[in-house]
Amino acid sequence: MYQMELDLRLDYERNLKDNLNTVARFAGEQMRQNMEEEGRPLKTVESKQEAYGIAAQQYVKVASKAKMLKSEMDDFLKLLDADGEATQVAGTIYNASMELSQEAILIAVQASRILSDLYYTEPRTPMEEFLEPGELDDETGEQEGAE
Repeated sequence: MYQMELDLRLDYERNLKDNLNTVARFAGEQMRQNMEEEGRPLKTVESKQEAYGIAAQQYVKVASKAKMLKSEMDDFLKLLDADGEATQVAGTIYNASMELSQEAILIAVQASRILSDLYYTEPRTPMEEFLEPGELDDETGEQEGAE
């Protein structure tokens, strides 16, 4: 028996999440390809410390864009009584939001890269080594040499 989950999001919200996942995958492939073309291929993330450094560097960029967006929202609030300036501020809010979205996608790309690199470099557990393919006899399901 399993528990069912009811998804109450609107269709456009579900589609947006799917589209963002697609964009993140595309951005990751594009970044990898561009780096290789420039002669600087992305190296494999080899440690948790290196992973933290990559994530922290990208987080700083996201935080600065979020701060810029907050500043634009504060300006919008201050200008509620003024006529005509709302469209200009809305334009800057749009631009700041797009820049924040771009950095958010890039941190997702880096997190995905870290996840895949570290997943494959993590040491194997004794159980994983024990259950390694080839150690079991295909026909009987018993361990080889066990008689």
